[in-house]
Amino acid sequence: MNSSSSVASWANPKDDGLLEEFYEILILIIVMLLWNGFTGSDNDAWTKRGQVFAALRHLDHYQELYLPLVCIEQRILELCMEACLNDLKINGDKIASTYENSCRQLIKIVDGFLSQTTEINDRITENFINGIILILDTMHFFEENGTGDPVVSTFVSHNEHWTESSLTGLNILLNLLAHSNVLFCGIASVRIHSLLHSRPLNGREEAAYLLSNVNRIFSSFVQNEDCEHFAYLLPLMKTIIDKSYEILQMNVHIPNMPLYKATSTALDDFLRYCSSSDSQEWQMFIQRHIEPLAEHYRSMSIRPFHMNMKIWWNNCHEMMMIGIHKRHRQISEEKLKFQ
Repeated sequence: MNSSSSVASWANPKDDGLLEEFYEILILIIVMLLWNGFTGSDNDAWTKRGQVFAALRHLDHYQELYLPLVCIEQRILELCMEACLNDLKINGDKIASTYENSCRQLIKIVDGFLSQTTEINDRITENFINGIILILDTMHFFEENGTGDPVVSTFVSHNEHWTESSLTGLNILLNLLAHSNVLFCGIASVRIHSLLHSRPLNGREEAAYLLSNVNRIFSSFVQNEDCEHFAYLLPLMKTIIDKSYEILQMNVHIPNMPLYKATSTALDDFLRYCSSSDSQEWQMFIQRHIEPLAEHYRSMSIRPFHMNMKIWWNNCHEMMMIGIHKRHRQISEEKLKFQ
């Protein structure tokens, strides 16, 4: 495993490098136990791995750690993704099914890690990006077959509805798209583009969900006058609008919207159109027609997956507490033997 880490960015600058190195070694040991200490990749094996995270959170609740818990979890996830990719590289097809399930679990855990807060800049590093993007790429999440038909993928079900892995993967990309680092935004934008071309939109709610999220990100950068991100966000917005123009009845609700028109200045015209204080047409369209559909999609498709993860984490915590109770009982029983 790569020993270069982001621990130094979180460490106290007044401390010498020995503590940083010591913490990095401890994290490496935790990852080796987490990744190699449990056999298999089924739900039971991953529940045991989840108990490692639960134990760290339990410890953080009662003790003051040298590093913030978010830093420790971030580094553990970086190294787990690296270990997962190394396993595939070394073993290839021999562990295909094991690898795929481990990828799905890691994607869900990473999504949960990023979704815990709206301030994700400190949670994402270059190592973190490299790991999760490589995993999504290897799972063929963004591929298209050149015909416009959905490719055969472990992420996309045959009825063209999103699977749990595809939704969590998309949510990760949307988090990256909103990152202040324009390079991360670009990486996410390219893959969302590919994803949009790999399958049709499944109804108004899904189209509204995508438009709502990208518009929210776009609006935040408009307010901050961050022009660098526009190069990625405007073409992405145009792609979403092109694919959803009819099903969202944009010709009726926003007839003056310029982005659907085939002109050389369409992107610049749209920027002025949606950010102009003189016209509220776009904002009213988003509020009245898009947000209700997007919220319905979130309640029916996104939140159930997040609730499943919450139940899973609660189960990991409960199993961890049972393990602690058993250990304390065994210690007490052994002490009685010497009395």
